[in-house]
Formats: sequence, C-alpha cells, structure tokens
Amino acid sequence: MKFVCFSDYCGAREHLFVVSAIVEREDPDLLFYCGGSMKGDIRFQEYEAARRFHSKPDLDSPAIQEEIGRDAEHLRDFLLALADTQKTVYVVPGYHDAPESLYFKTVYNYANIYPNLRPIHEMIYREDLFMISGFGGDMSLSDDNRDLVLQYSRTWVEFALRRVEYFPGEKLLLFYSPPVCRLDKSGDEHCGILLINELIEKISPRLVLCGRATSGQGMVKLGSTVVVNPGPFFEGHYAVIDYPSMDIQFKNVKSILT
Repeated sequence: MKFVCFSDYCGAREHLFVVSAIVEREDPDLLFYCGGSMKGDIRFQEYEAARRFHSKPDLDSPAIQEEIGRDAEHLRDFLLALADTQKTVYVVPGYHDAPESLYFKTVYNYANIYPNLRPIHEMIYREDLFMISGFGGDMSLSDDNRDLVLQYSRTWVEFALRRVEYFPGEKLLLFYSPPVCRLDKSGDEHCGILLINELIEKISPRLVLCGRATSGQGMVKLGSTVVVNPGPFFEGHYAVIDYPSMDIQFKNVKSILT
C-alpha cells in the first residue's frame, strides 16, 4: 500500500491546487492529514495572555471573531481539496484548529457529504491490513482548552485511547503533536509530548504519523515503531510512505510545479 501524508496547511492557499496533482502523480491508497489547517495567531496570543496573567480571555473580541471567520475558510478549503481527490483520507485537528465546536461541526458535515473523509480523532477504523486511531491538538498534564486552542489533558487522552492497545494486529496512529524525539523541533523550540512516547510504548503501533514541528521533518524509530513527520505543507512538504516496507520519501510541491 502507498500513503501520502500531509500536515500544517495553515491557510497556504497557493498550494491548494497542488493536492490533486500530488494524488494523481503518486496514486496512493490512503491519505493522512495530521491537522493544522487554521492559523489562529490572534487566538493564540489571547490564550497566552490569559494564561500568563491568570485572566479571562475575551472570546468575543472583533479581532478574534474575524480571525475565526478567515480560519474557517482555510479549514473548509483544505478539507475539500483532500476530499475531492476521492481517496480515503484520515484527519485529526491541529493545535490552532479551534474552537473545537467549529472544527468538528465542519469536519463532520463534510464527512457526511464525502464518505471518503474520515475524522479519526478519538475514533478507531479498520483497514484490511491494520487498525487506525488518532488524537489531534496539544496535550497537557491537566489543562483542557477548546475555545482558543485545542489542548487536552492527560486524563482525557488516556481515556479516549484506552481501548486501542487491545485491538489485534498492526496499528497505525495519527497525531498532530510529535513524541519527544529529534522530529519535535519548531525553530529553536521543542514541542514533543512525552505522553505520546508513553502511548507508543504501550500500544506498539507499526507506524505513527505526526506534524506540528515545522523544523522536524524526517523519520525515526522508537522501539519497533516508525515515526514520520512529513514537514509543513505550507512550505510545500509532504511524505510518501510504502507500507509495510516503510520505504519513505520526503517530497516538495516544487517537483510538481517545475
């Protein structure tokens, strides 16, 4: 089987039309999207300020509402670009794909129209050769945030994925955030989540796909698990994976545009 994996579209509309060309060239069996459709810069600043000063965020400010409107278009655009390929595509939300109500209302509405679009966040699907589950957004020891960012507590994540380890056969996990490893670097910062390392050790998936870390494109092995960060699609990056050989190629839309 062949997979194409994307992450972090972040409203890069100049790459929208390339999605169909990538799928036509690669002819994958499945598409995976690790999330990150929205930009969310203003919402993130409001979240950080509220956290720093222990204040209540202003969710109704005109700037935040205008940004949500723009980001909703980015989300719809990329979901449609993926769904229009007519390939089965598994998706999870990113850290900035908030508010949660907007994200899930949009993705579930489109999944109702496009049966090939499969939201995998906190869900389990069975393919012929393996089982797929996923969890998007950020993960925290205790905080849950759903309005300005998508951040889930350790307790919530463990409860949501508690049954995955019991499924027989090979497993594939889709996350937005990376585990702690060399694939977790964004600029000068590291965004790896230790809980994901623990889940990998507990569940023993054959393959983990993740995004978020914009400087972390690559592949590593954690025990018997292959972890792949395709790199940010807003910079044109994506990954092509042959399964089960795990032959992985990292590509860029420049090869299609030239």
